Amino acid sequence: MATSSPTTPFGVTKPSAHFTHTEISRTFSRLIGAVSTYIEAERDIEDAASWHPAFLHWHRDAETARTQVLTPIDRIRSSAVVRLEDLPLKRMALLLFALIESGSSSEFLRLAACLDQPDGLFDCPGTDPVARRVEAMLTAARMQVADLTSLSAFVDPLEIATANSPDHPVPAAA
Repeated sequence: MATSSPTTPFGVTKPSAHFTHTEISRTFSRLIGAVSTYIEAERDIEDAASWHPAFLHWHRDAETARTQVLTPIDRIRSSAVVRLEDLPLKRMALLLFALIESGSSSEFLRLAACLDQPDGLFDCPGTDPVARRVEAMLTAARMQVADLTSLSAFVDPLEIATANSPDHPVPAAA
């Protein structure tokens, strides 16, 4: 849906008096639901004897849920930023991608720690309707990152215990 808002010199629209979706915000909104489904699928695997043949379909469900997270992330990655509020959504989608694709607990925790940086890259300041709605989506995504941190698929307590030494400290799980 195109807007007729005036644009800045960089082609990004100025704040609107009401919230309307851009391709990035619409896709990000769907991404939040997909991440929730993925987290639940991963929790199912953790909470059962998941390698028992009776639970093999749970692994397929988790892989399907993972694909359903990566697909909207790819769409966000290829979408153009239409307004300034799209930038933190795009950054958060890229962070979620990196977290899901991380190869170790320490890598995951270092990436998750990016959310605690004071640089504001994952914040949408402002009080207008667009900023408030985008900040709500970012808050939901932050909570999901915290949920991902609680999953042993991403943060293996044994790996942390063996890797965390004075020479190679690993950030603590939130």
